[in-house]
Amino acid sequence: MIVPAKLCGLVVEDNEYSRSLAVESLNRLGIGTILEASDGTEGLAILQKQPVDFVVLDWYMPEISGAGFIRLVRGGQANCRADLPIIISTAYATRENISRMRELGLKEVLIKPFDVKQLSASISSALSNISVEISVAEPENSSDHTEDDEDNRTQVLL
Repeated sequence: MIVPAKLCGLVVEDNEYSRSLAVESLNRLGIGTILEASDGTEGLAILQKQPVDFVVLDWYMPEISGAGFIRLVRGGQANCRADLPIIISTAYATRENISRMRELGLKEVLIKPFDVKQLSASISSALSNISVEISVAEPENSSDHTEDDEDNRTQVLL
């Protein structure tokens, strides 16, 4: 289960108004730590200093575009997890742009303007690809075990 208060999100958006709306939406979702960057360069600098759980990234920005940002992260040149969940936020959801985003391996695209419910669904979907191992307590009665129980670990999708 995702615990919003334990998550750290980064919003990379060059438009101050759009950035403030995204931050406010994340606050309403109860995200524990929200970092902000006004462009891709600043966003990459933040990633080098602070680990984050996900990024909400504008597609069109000066200096480093959303595509450039993604290529640097996925290529391991951003000094962060290459599989970092990234959610694109764009007002320009053309077929060409969506196709380009898919080629970069993105599955989550928020079309501006988006609401809190859409943002929540995108974050949940982006984070659902992350699995963690947890220990499961063995049952008190050993007869509760089935032949399918190989060990006492299971994978839980966040």
